[in-house]
Amino acid sequence: MDLTRHCSLCDNQKRSLKIGTTCALNDRKPEFNKTCPKIELNEKFENKLKLVNIEYENFKRKKILTYTYFGFFLIIGTSVIVGGYLFGKYVFEHGVISTFPIIIITIGLSLLGMAFGTLNKHRQDINIAKSKKDRIDEVLNEYRIEYNIDILFGKEIHGTQDVSVNLKTKGIR
Repeated sequence: MDLTRHCSLCDNQKRSLKIGTTCALNDRKPEFNKTCPKIELNEKFENKLKLVNIEYENFKRKKILTYTYFGFFLIIGTSVIVGGYLFGKYVFEHGVISTFPIIIITIGLSLLGMAFGTLNKHRQDINIAKSKKDRIDEVLNEYRIEYNIDILFGKEIHGTQDVSVNLKTKGIR
């Protein structure tokens, strides 16, 4: 396991671009076997734990909206492609290989690109957020620390989300 994961939650962490992560107690790089005996899990730990869980829950919350968006643009894009094909086949004598039907089909393909792009971005974002959460949970398991977090999302006003977090931890020294 990467020892700096422990340090990223500890209030004793000291970072510099030249040296990297060091312990503020002894000014040395982390060097412990499984757990650090001098780890301080206070404010930095709670803030990081809250932020990671808020991010993960927010992506889980947006799952239905993302799939609705995907379905809507998938149907619209497919309809535009089929419409462009039929328009070229039955209206123009040159068939589908004509400028206007090709433009319509290209618009349909771009709508499909929007649909799949949104779905892929959501999947990537939720996987990254889950990975961050799992890494913190893995470190907390080493110290036998359990937590329960309640997150309530309030109103979103002008892109700013109101979030209420209640964090309860067990096992912190």
